[in-house]
Amino acid sequence: MKRIPIAFLACITSSFAADEWKLPEEKIAFKSAPGADLVQASCIMCHSHEYITTQPPLTRDQWKASVTKMLQKYGAPIVPEKVDALLDYLAQSYGKAVK
Repeated sequence: MKRIPIAFLACITSSFAADEWKLPEEKIAFKSAPGADLVQASCIMCHSHEYITTQPPLTRDQWKASVTKMLQKYGAPIVPEKVDALLDYLAQSYGKAVK
C-alpha cells in the first residue's frame, strides 16, 4: 500500500478551503404598479421574487385560486381586505389576458 505524505494532503485541503463561493444577491424588482409593495410584503416571506415572477401567466381567477390556497392551506398572513388589490396586481403584472 502506498502512503501519501501528510504535507501533500494538507496542501490539497487548504486549496479547497481557500476557494470561496457566494450565492448571487437577489435583486427584488417587481413590475412597478399599484400593489407591488403589497405583493412584496405578503409573498416574499415565503417565496423568492423569481418564484413569483416566473410563474406561467395566469388569469385573475387562477391567481385567486393560488392565493386562496396560500391563505387556507398554508396560513399566509394576507389581510383579507387586501386580497383583491393583490390579485389585481398579480393579474395585471404577471397574468394573461382573459379571452
